Amino acid sequence: MQQIDTRLLVETTRSSTLPKKVIYLLVRARTSPKIVRWTFLLFVFTIPFETINLGDIPGAASLSRLAGLLFFSTCLLYPKVCFRRPLPALWWFAGYAAVLGLSGVFLPERFVNDFIVQCLTITQLLVLCWIGSTLLQEEKFTRHTLLAFSMATLLAATGMLLGLPGFAQAMKGGRLTVEGLNADGATLLMALGAHALIGLGFGTEQRLRNIWMRVTFLAMALVPLTAMVYTGTRGGIIAFLAGVVLYVLPYCGSKRKMAAVVGATIAVVCVVYLVVNNQDIWSRFEKSYNTGDSSGRDRIYAASIEMISEKPLLGWRPIVFIDQLGPRAGWRKQDPHNLVFYLLLEGGLLGATPFLIGLGLCMRAAWTARVGSLGLFPLVLFSTMLVNSMTITPLHLKALWLVFIVSLASGASTVKQYRRKNLMIRTIRKHFQKRSITHTTEIGI
Repeated sequence: MQQIDTRLLVETTRSSTLPKKVIYLLVRARTSPKIVRWTFLLFVFTIPFETINLGDIPGAASLSRLAGLLFFSTCLLYPKVCFRRPLPALWWFAGYAAVLGLSGVFLPERFVNDFIVQCLTITQLLVLCWIGSTLLQEEKFTRHTLLAFSMATLLAATGMLLGLPGFAQAMKGGRLTVEGLNADGATLLMALGAHALIGLGFGTEQRLRNIWMRVTFLAMALVPLTAMVYTGTRGGIIAFLAGVVLYVLPYCGSKRKMAAVVGATIAVVCVVYLVVNNQDIWSRFEKSYNTGDSSGRDRIYAASIEMISEKPLLGWRPIVFIDQLGPRAGWRKQDPHNLVFYLLLEGGLLGATPFLIGLGLCMRAAWTARVGSLGLFPLVLFSTMLVNSMTITPLHLKALWLVFIVSLASGASTVKQYRRKNLMIRTIRKHFQKRSITHTTEIGI
């Protein structure tokens, strides 16, 4: 069947040709205010630099927090656009936040300040996810957001590799990280940035079908890939490889199959080459293979499982469990380095269940979005984050919630487009069937 240009149809047909409902669906505005979009892009651009302070200004005035404050302020000017009905996953995340707040009522006094900061952080991230999952249902704006995040990650990776002051921070064993950010968080950041560039290289927009544009995006992805390897975090590297493999699997029969296979192969070969040719990083993988070295995570996980079995329902309460886990694992204080263990230790099954249900809804949204214009990209981002969260705890990282935003918004946009298309087809069909019956009746008369 020949495809009809709906824009031309609306402009050239008389007002009585199409039903008013279809015309409204075709021409209604679907864009958010420019000031909201630009401030959101500015906020996303500052995510890789959230740990960099502004000179002599106190740490609370980081670039990311100032940009976030500006973004929230502009959202208050357009409440009907920014604060629409939340998606179901956000209600479950809000349930986790409610359990978190209640579980901290009887905390010892020395943990109260840290607990208040944690609650404020979770609340801000939830509001960010609420607004972002609404704004990014516009596909074009989603691409702009991914471009802003990838360019910021590219800049941070370049400064890190060049050793620029304020960007790079040296660690033991020849490892590097972003200033103020631990190696685990830097690895996740670089992996997501590299995936963003690769995903833009596989874009379906007309201007991205040029082979040179794809080559440019893939070439730029080599910079965050190199920075990711130099952080020396084995779990993050494996998480990236697990995500990039997804580009190949569902593309059987697709016109973009060859581009996906070539891009994924190049990314895997580059990562393996960089690891093998860096003696410090390669020795860490050899230790893991030969001696089972996990940087103490085996002791942390064993102690975490033991503590979870002691208090499975309500957990050990926020902040307190970190103070209790450290001595059992051989440190003074210790994070469990696993998102699921963190949730179970913090609030038990009562607190972890709503968050894990919200996580599952994000996964379902990313899976639904695979048939949309972004293709596998949301699923790749989500899979990378999920695999990496088995070795780190990214709960309070903005990059994690950006992945949630992209997954939820892409899934909701795909479902909305499908329903909108079906509604238009049904409305047009009924309209012309009615006109046909009326015309037949008039002829019969």
